[in-house]
Amino acid sequence: MANFTTTTATFKFNSELIAYAFFAIFLAAIPLSKAVASIAEVLLIISWFIGFSDPEIRVRRIETFKSAPFIFFFPMLLFMYFLGMSYTSDIREGWSEINMKHYFFTLPIIAGTLRMNRDQLRWLFLSFALANVLVAVSIYYIAATDNIFLKGTPKIPSAFEQRPRASLFLCFSIFIFFEYLFSKWRELSNEARTTLLIFMFMALTGLVLLKGRIGQLSFVVLMPTFLLLYLQKSRKRFGKWLLASTLGVVLGAGMYWGFESVRQPFNEAWDEFQESQHGYPSSEPTYSSIGQRIAFYQEYLPLVRNNLWLGVGTGDLIQAGTPLFEDQPYHIPFHKPHNQLLETAVKFGLLGLVFFLAMWYFSLRNVYPGFRKLAYLFNLLLFISMMADSTLGTQAGITFFMGFNALFLVRPDEPLLSQILTEESKDQGEKQKNWLD
Repeated sequence: MANFTTTTATFKFNSELIAYAFFAIFLAAIPLSKAVASIAEVLLIISWFIGFSDPEIRVRRIETFKSAPFIFFFPMLLFMYFLGMSYTSDIREGWSEINMKHYFFTLPIIAGTLRMNRDQLRWLFLSFALANVLVAVSIYYIAATDNIFLKGTPKIPSAFEQRPRASLFLCFSIFIFFEYLFSKWRELSNEARTTLLIFMFMALTGLVLLKGRIGQLSFVVLMPTFLLLYLQKSRKRFGKWLLASTLGVVLGAGMYWGFESVRQPFNEAWDEFQESQHGYPSSEPTYSSIGQRIAFYQEYLPLVRNNLWLGVGTGDLIQAGTPLFEDQPYHIPFHKPHNQLLETAVKFGLLGLVFFLAMWYFSLRNVYPGFRKLAYLFNLLLFISMMADSTLGTQAGITFFMGFNALFLVRPDEPLLSQILTEESKDQGEKQKNWLD
């Protein structure tokens, strides 16, 4: 009688792979759905905690906590919000603020302890960029039909309703595609190259049609920076800055004169600024985004001076800011400052602002070397946004900021990289000192 050997495949539950999948869904949902992003985050956290039941994963994560203290820089910002609760009056608003800022704590710790290789890390970036291709398609349809209903409302948002953040998402997606093409060009087939180039130009076209000033301005600033970081070989500082300035001027002028959809929002911004300086002779400042921002800054700066060192507390921005607008000369209603640095100074004073910038800076110094240049571009994009918006004051903004800054701190699990990373760590100080050279 013949002997037959049978084998059965054993299914092994991999909590880290599942957590990775939920992380990809979380990032892809940022420009598409707040609800899906929130659900994906909860499932990501649950999957991550399940991993501690595996002794090998538990030991590795504990070792990561000991050897990579930089993943705790952003979580320390949440401590600042708890400290601000000790002298806030509106406890309910303070807890609401802490709940929104919990991403400071969860995302760096989870991302920093998940095992993934470089290609998996790149796919997390691409999941976000590919989702924005869908956003670009929706922008094409809305612009073509000019359907007011499809442009959305605050309760039924669209890219047009969430214009500042949507323009940031599209802008960064362009550079994700750029970086992937630059890094993987030789490995990609002609079909893959063509597809990624089409996706990149779809995102750029969506950015132009969206008329998002922040995203368009950031693209003009970041495009020359990208070329210099990735293509420039010379380390001469003057020549680098001169070339960057020239490229920025040429690109900005070309977009401004070449596209009406680029020219229009910037012309409106200039008209709004002039009217804000002349008492609004022909329009209501309520409908002028630039005029409103100037009024916000004028009203909030005295509040900062009166609470210079510690601010008003985590939850007292609304309570302390509302009376400032009661006698506003143009009857502009109360709103948050629309400047992230100013808002941080209002809540936590000069000390809090310095602490926020310090933790951000030290985290940026410790990004994974393989994505350092992309990290610089991303954080420059966010800094530009923070000058005209409370970027971290919305769920979309804080998830965008922390989702990618957490990924930049990941150290890919590849044995072949261990020697490279060891050598890079030795001269990291010199490299970071000259990172703008």
